[in-house]
Amino acid sequence: MGASGNYRGTQTSLYRDRTMSLVEIEDLRVSFRQYGGAVDAVRGIGFTLEQGESLGIVGESGSGKSVSCSALMRLLPATAEVSAARLRLDGVDVTKADREDLVRLRGRSAAMIFQDPMTAFDPVFTIGHQICETIIAHRGTSKKQALDEARQLLERVEIKNAGDVLGYYPHQLSGGMLQRAMIAMALSCRPKLLIADEPTTALDVTIQAQILQLIKDIQAEFGMALIMITHDLGVIAETVDRVLVMYQGEVMEQGPVSQIFDAPQHDYTKQLLASLHAGFEASRGEERDVPALELRGLAKTYRIRRRSGLFHKYADFQAVQETNIVLPRNRIVGIVGESGSGKTTTGLMAMRLTEPTSGQILLEGTDISGLSAEALRPFRRRMQIVFQDSYSALDPMMTLVQIIAEPLHIHEIGTAREQSELALDWLDRVGLDRSFASRYPHELSGGQRQRVAIARSLILGPSVLVADEPTSALDVTVKAQIIRLLKRLQAEMGLSILFISHDLSTVKSLTDTVVVMYQGRVVEEAPTERIFAAPQHPYTKALLDAIPVTNPRDRRLRSFLSAEQIAAATPRYTTKDTGTGPHADPTLVGIAPNHRVEAVVTA
Repeated sequence: MGASGNYRGTQTSLYRDRTMSLVEIEDLRVSFRQYGGAVDAVRGIGFTLEQGESLGIVGESGSGKSVSCSALMRLLPATAEVSAARLRLDGVDVTKADREDLVRLRGRSAAMIFQDPMTAFDPVFTIGHQICETIIAHRGTSKKQALDEARQLLERVEIKNAGDVLGYYPHQLSGGMLQRAMIAMALSCRPKLLIADEPTTALDVTIQAQILQLIKDIQAEFGMALIMITHDLGVIAETVDRVLVMYQGEVMEQGPVSQIFDAPQHDYTKQLLASLHAGFEASRGEERDVPALELRGLAKTYRIRRRSGLFHKYADFQAVQETNIVLPRNRIVGIVGESGSGKTTTGLMAMRLTEPTSGQILLEGTDISGLSAEALRPFRRRMQIVFQDSYSALDPMMTLVQIIAEPLHIHEIGTAREQSELALDWLDRVGLDRSFASRYPHELSGGQRQRVAIARSLILGPSVLVADEPTSALDVTVKAQIIRLLKRLQAEMGLSILFISHDLSTVKSLTDTVVVMYQGRVVEEAPTERIFAAPQHPYTKALLDAIPVTNPRDRRLRSFLSAEQIAAATPRYTTKDTGTGPHADPTLVGIAPNHRVEAVVTA
């Protein structure tokens, strides 16, 4: 069956019955043929879905969530073996459907929003062309009608410059805009069922909240059924009526969303919910006079080349404005903000992996901002970094013990035997068995790779660790494990950690202080508990309002601040040498102990 997989159904004929449920799945089993045997991905699951109902399928990566819905749409590869006692979509037996039936089902009966819209769109065609192509193929309208409807759909998903976006290519849109365009394309055939497969995983917290609200509004307006596939229980609490909990290809528990959250029955469900309610615990250890790391007036400006007719013009882009951050010893400071806020650039400058345009970096009182590469080498032992993408950060040609021992080899510490033994000890410390020593990165899960990355960063015994989004791509239970690991190692080693993240729930459970960055500058700084209890800056309030609820009882209609509203309520920098008299510069003003907020001071 080519890309549709090998389907073995028990039904003897294609059957339609409009009185039946929109989705009927009974004893669905999916396995994938591989060298040396088959891998069972889905093991006898079953559920139904009525028109207009919303169902959440939750579980860790590899639990079979996406495979189950791909089987329903016949989108599995040829290596898949699929069987089911019943597999029906909109009255059609999917196991017996021919090409024409599948064309009708995909688009009219059900449409899918994928996790990564960049790979779902064809990069060589415009957004308008791809949406119009879908409308024409399924509904037979003229090109002019399709183009007009595509523009209306983009406006419906709150893309304001819809006429312009029709002519854009996928790479010209941000992640949030591209996900909105993906939703518009899914709605173009007015499907009865919308399947959203991890639609917000890679998005900032404010964009995630907007996309979830948009999906709920559209579902209500069009009367569609919804299947929300996710590993984020906060997303489930926000959006669905009923929940299906999966683990290792099987259904662990299912029921109304309120019952699952208030009275879970299965131990695995209880474990998932426990990871959602991780509590704050202050860091232990004494805080000394000299900070572990101090950033003074740190700034980064990039020279950007832009085309202007036949020529090019150059302009300065200030990625990070003058930033002051103090990381005390034995403490964890979180830097939060959306993509483009300058938080990662700040972390890389603190490590001297990106050279600052101006400012000072003080490591335990010593200014290292002007040191040469050779002079900086001894300081490298005292400051390390954990990157967001552990897969690209680990050498695929090295075994785990070689990867972890590599810093010892670079700094010429110990013999080869001693280096290997210490690397094995660190495998133990980060919760991996010593038998993993000869494995390669591709043989590990995302959480296991991140543990290896942490071991490699800490084997030199640094005093400062910069952790750049180390949990953003991880499942909720694995994320909780990594947080507990970092907290334990921080207490054992007296580490000072600069934790960079857009995940505010993680920041709340891990950090002692939070620094909020917006458009390249710090707009608020306060102890973690205070900033969550009493945020002052409009941007901080917008970030906190966007956090998904932890119980469906707490659902609320959100009033999102637009970028324009946040900008209007945020102080602006003005040029000092305009000759127009006084100027207004935002500066951080103390409003409570250790709580500073950006305000305007007129000079």
